[in-house]
Amino acid sequence: MNCPPSQSLLVDQSLMRQLRLLVLLGLLLAGAAQAQSNFWRDKDGNPVAETDSMKAKDGFGGLLLATTDADWEQKWETPPETVPQFQAAGVVPYGKKVYILSFFSNPAKDDSGKVTVRCDLKIVDPNGSVTHSFEDQPCFSGRLAGKASYVYLSTRVVAFSGDTGDPAGTWLVEMTLRDTIRNTELPLRTRFQLR
Repeated sequence: MNCPPSQSLLVDQSLMRQLRLLVLLGLLLAGAAQAQSNFWRDKDGNPVAETDSMKAKDGFGGLLLATTDADWEQKWETPPETVPQFQAAGVVPYGKKVYILSFFSNPAKDDSGKVTVRCDLKIVDPNGSVTHSFEDQPCFSGRLAGKASYVYLSTRVVAFSGDTGDPAGTWLVEMTLRDTIRNTELPLRTRFQLR
């Protein structure tokens, strides 16, 4: 697995670059006061069921995406009214990069108006071996430029590719997003096939 620690953290974006409204894959965030089953909404405002990669708890929402879109950053860096479309990784050939993107919404603010989101990550190969991991890393810290209910891109983006010799099959990505002020964790997972 081509994912040395020095290259795994591809992006540590500035505050303004990460603070864009995201309507990801046609999903919109419902108001924080709504019930958890109604946290995520589609483009028409209808509730969307939670999945392994998209959850909410105690008013905090998170989404995990593995994509092969090499232009993911360019897609994200658009005006807020533009809806970025990301292609989820399905079958990925050896040597092609996979980008692990995490998004969050509605983190709690401390008394000074700052938010703190931390994260853990594990990439697990088809044999059950952890090929890359980090724990309790900053995913966002500071003031939000927009409403808390907007969806924000985490500052922690991981890029890697399967090398010859890596096992073919289903690779698992597990990430826990943690709203430290609210003391709420969201365990998220996504998968892709390496072939």
